[in-house]
Amino acid sequence: MSTPAPIALVGLRCVGKTSVGRELARALGLGFVDLDDAIAWADSEGCCAQHIPTVAHVIETLGWEGFRDLEARELARVLGSGAPLVLATGGGVVERAANRALLRERARVVWIREELPVLRERLARSVDRPSLTGASPVDELDSIAARREPLYREVAQLVLDARGANPAALARRIAESLATTGV
Repeated sequence: MSTPAPIALVGLRCVGKTSVGRELARALGLGFVDLDDAIAWADSEGCCAQHIPTVAHVIETLGWEGFRDLEARELARVLGSGAPLVLATGGGVVERAANRALLRERARVVWIREELPVLRERLARSVDRPSLTGASPVDELDSIAARREPLYREVAQLVLDARGANPAALARRIAESLATTGV
């Protein structure tokens, strides 16, 4: 029997990919990887133990293009490991065609959607989100959503409307849907 493909969660910032991913991994007895954490740690290789890497630090150091290069490398590494796991991707992982192809080929992709007003409220409370466009993360959300939603649709095998549900409830819904659909 073959090992099931990893489950990759995609969606906009603050939609809950990490929180839901942890709950889903726990419920299914799988490992969990947050791609942003993997990127930050990959960028800090050889650094002292006191350094606590962040995505913002990686972007500040490498710029957005360097961050996206590292993101692509880490996505390929994680999905190429063959390990059954749940992967919480960064919101912009779908920006590159090669990443979308890799997600379609090697993962069961779940797009978590949430209403933009809910995401704006969450973003307003989040202090560590770097700007993608130069505008504030709240102000840029509409244009980012318009650009990325077709890309999420392109890779998703399952679309889950969060509707403000808590992470544990969303994880249960994903697990049930995956079991029912055979995705």
